Amino acid sequence: MTRLDAQSGQTSAIEAGKMGIESSNVLQFFTEDGTKVSARPSGTEPKIKFYVSVREPLESKEAFDDTYAQLKAKVQRVIDELQLT
Repeated sequence: MTRLDAQSGQTSAIEAGKMGIESSNVLQFFTEDGTKVSARPSGTEPKIKFYVSVREPLESKEAFDDTYAQLKAKVQRVIDELQLT
């Protein structure tokens, strides 16, 4: 497996066993704000599956609903920007 830092262009080899997972055909993109987008082929259907992971600090339990809404909006922006719908 190989890891590519898109900003610097540097690549580094990663042994699958050292990560605790099997080697697979997955592309992962990380943004400066901690958002992660993963793309992989389906194992049973002719399609590509996308996974989006976003982060936002939760200041207090009272802020949960607002923070959750921000996270949902962030995921929707990724979907819209990548034209996944």
